[in-house]
Amino acid sequence: MLQNKHDIRTKRTHQQIRDALIDLISEKHFDNITVGDITNRAMINRSTFYRYYQDKYDVVLKIFEDAMEIMKKDLGPPKSSLKYLNEEQRSDPWVKLFEHFAENSRLYLAMLDDSCNIWFISRLRSHIISMFRERENLRSSFIMNKEDCSPEIQEMAFLFTANALIGTIDWWLKSNCTHDSEKMSYLFRSYFKNGYVGMLNKD
Repeated sequence: MLQNKHDIRTKRTHQQIRDALIDLISEKHFDNITVGDITNRAMINRSTFYRYYQDKYDVVLKIFEDAMEIMKKDLGPPKSSLKYLNEEQRSDPWVKLFEHFAENSRLYLAMLDDSCNIWFISRLRSHIISMFRERENLRSSFIMNKEDCSPEIQEMAFLFTANALIGTIDWWLKSNCTHDSEKMSYLFRSYFKNGYVGMLNKD
């Protein structure tokens, strides 16, 4: 019982800190936000903040990491072949990822801003590549007598896809989410399977 109360209190504190940062981003540039600003807005002391986070950058990364973990669980095990990937199917996990970015648009618009921190885009790219690499390694383990592509080609494919996803999210948020998350998931999956020519034919 005491453990449950502690868990609830911890979750509440995490949410207070994250909400405070997102609120502050709408008022000032991310670079000008201090840990003191966050703790004052969240109404907690600094020692509580540092119990869970290293700094303000860590808060942003944890928000994204949590979203990626949820997406990986929702995606389930990878298909053994991309031929089973039906781009007509609107994939809930990808929809949820786009919904996450839309729901936290103030945060990500600030972090993806050209004048902001390159570190965030680099970490974002690394997380996405890691997810693709993990899933591809698992998918490959299902296939017998497969022809392996070189590690360099594989990494290049992951990099292309990660950059495409980041660019897509950046454009989508800056255009005030013109298309809904289901449409964005559908278009990105078309690109994921068939490249930009395939996506253009799905517009």
